[in-house]
Amino acid sequence: MSKKRFSIIFITVIALFVAYNFIVWNFYTKQILTTHDGLYSGDLVRMGYISGLAKPKKTRVELPKQHLEGKDYYDGLNIDMITIGDSFSNGGGGGLNPFYQDYIATNLDFKVLNLQNYQEKTRSYIETTYLLANSGFLKKAKVKYVMLESIQRKVVQRFVQNINPNLNDSLENIYKTYKFKKTKPSKLTHNTKSTKSIALPQTQFINNGNVKLVVYNVLYNFSDHAFISTVYKAKLTKDLFVVGDKDLLFYKSDLSRIHMNTKDNIEILNKNLNDLALFLKKQGIELIFMPATNKYDLYYDYIKDNKYPKDPFFDYLRDLKKEYIFVDTKKILSPLLKKGVKEVYHVDDTHWSSIASSNVIKNLSKRLDK
Repeated sequence: MSKKRFSIIFITVIALFVAYNFIVWNFYTKQILTTHDGLYSGDLVRMGYISGLAKPKKTRVELPKQHLEGKDYYDGLNIDMITIGDSFSNGGGGGLNPFYQDYIATNLDFKVLNLQNYQEKTRSYIETTYLLANSGFLKKAKVKYVMLESIQRKVVQRFVQNINPNLNDSLENIYKTYKFKKTKPSKLTHNTKSTKSIALPQTQFINNGNVKLVVYNVLYNFSDHAFISTVYKAKLTKDLFVVGDKDLLFYKSDLSRIHMNTKDNIEILNKNLNDLALFLKKQGIELIFMPATNKYDLYYDYIKDNKYPKDPFFDYLRDLKKEYIFVDTKKILSPLLKKGVKEVYHVDDTHWSSIASSNVIKNLSKRLDK
């Protein structure tokens, strides 16, 4: 082959490669992998490269009262409720009023402080709560309620373990870890913190996502998880989303971790929570446990020709004796689906929408208000 012919072929291949990436990126991939005009798509369409079910949204807060984060707390401020949890407790999913804590603050006029797991010394939300209690912080802040939240698929992993109830740390270290302030700031800024859009990683227009998008969308015609994707795509028997043709997207782990939700594990979970609840009651504090139902489990009864197993998590937990306040998110949200309410969960995301969180907290607020 002559050098001229080789050069022409090489330049042609490069040109086609660039053209392919340019077209796929600008018409499809860019819409799901980047934030544009403050809009962003959900985690499921990003992981599964399913552009046809993307429903870009913008984070906005319309509630009159908002919760506090660690950096907002200052010495001497009394707290009604502390929340500790995963992405559901940290605005995951975005959209309208993404923090369920803001509904608590608004509905009950509570000061709600959202904290992260105390990574340095604890392995779980339960141990973090013991540490905060043993250090004297809960008493110092006059906390009335502690709410622990976790997505259903990770509850056993996070709560079924040997718990050390004697963990402790100095208040000085706790203040430093959570960035608490020792004096009251002249101006609080938390009222605007949650209006920021979710920042997605910067991506160049030439990237492997352009290949994955085409490959995945072809393979989804032959497999409900495209053989290699972490996102499942199923059909529903009724239209429960505003985008798609009765399509349901859910995360692979909703299925792969069902085997962990055994009766024995749920009983250990309940015992660990009961032990913590009784411990907190001695300090005049009530424990609340809120497992956020998996998207798959919530929509299970509406999946057409469903060949996958049922998750027994809530069935096992409901019947057990509890010393804590149990927020049964599946029981609260299921009637909405029966009525045909759309977008209880975001169509393109693993997280629930403001429709779900507002209904869940409305139910909890009635119980706490009594």
